[in-house]
Amino acid sequence: MGWSMIRRFRHIAALLAATLMLGACSSGSDDPFVQEYESLNGEEARGGRAYLELDIRDEHRFRPSSEDEIRNLLDDGDGAIYFGFPECPWCRSAVGPMDEAAEAVNLDEIHYLNVSEIRDQKSVNASGDVIVTDEGTDFYGFLLDELGDFAPEYPDVPGERRILVPLVAIVVGGEIVDSHLGTVESQTDPYEGMTDEQRTELIDLYREKFSQIPGCGEFYCE
Repeated sequence: MGWSMIRRFRHIAALLAATLMLGACSSGSDDPFVQEYESLNGEEARGGRAYLELDIRDEHRFRPSSEDEIRNLLDDGDGAIYFGFPECPWCRSAVGPMDEAAEAVNLDEIHYLNVSEIRDQKSVNASGDVIVTDEGTDFYGFLLDELGDFAPEYPDVPGERRILVPLVAIVVGGEIVDSHLGTVESQTDPYEGMTDEQRTELIDLYREKFSQIPGCGEFYCE
């Protein structure tokens, strides 16, 4: 075998090894929630901005939940629902403080529902009529009914409601009793990490909300 052939084989072997190492590093956690959010780390969002890098801890409190699980919770359960999706820059800012707050008050799980594909799309035409360009799912209609006034107003569509994100709903006895939309008022750029003061403010806000759930509190756990 000639020297050129040996060098070629070595080059191929090096490329193969590098590919395998890259695959091992990028595979990350097999946790569905972690994969969903961390898969966008370093990726470019609309407008050329970079998604906020997330490092979600292994023992996080988020549990991706099915339609049936959410319906059962809203029937007679107690808990918290986080409505969001990973492409939402505000959601990426919120999940860390949300998780930390849940741990602080001994909330075992936060039900997570990705709403990016179930919502409707509405607009107002020149005559002032509301136009539905995309129908929401039946489940989405159910969620809006359950949220009632806790569902934010639809931007630029008076009298209509929409699940804007990140939205956290507090459920007690199957009823939504409180909610929080967004992060903190002082945060103006979701593509930049929050300051320590902003993060502490948001953690305290979520702790206050979560403490309304029976069995949750800073100094006790049922």
